[in-house]
Amino acid sequence: MDERDFHLVMRAKRQIHRETELRSMLIFGLLFSAARRFLGAEFLLLYLMLFVFLLVSLIFSSDLIANFGLVSKDNLIKVIEKQLHSDPEMLTRYLNRRSRSKVGS
Repeated sequence: MDERDFHLVMRAKRQIHRETELRSMLIFGLLFSAARRFLGAEFLLLYLMLFVFLLVSLIFSSDLIANFGLVSKDNLIKVIEKQLHSDPEMLTRYLNRRSRSKVGS
């Protein structure tokens, strides 16, 4: 694995971590606003902030709308395939496992 591939993998790991944090924050916000609504206290600004936050996160994490510095799945697959093809033993294990999964299908 060369330096470029290593940086790509590290960016992908940070991207996954960031998306997990965003998802957790959105779920917490939804649960918090549902609990406040259940208790009878409405906070319109909270609903607006959650909607804007959800919209912005969808725009920045979408592959179709805007892909600002995100690592694409195609790039990661290329890195994995290059890694597999550079190690003959790993390539043999991959091909054996792939042929077994096709036989079982």
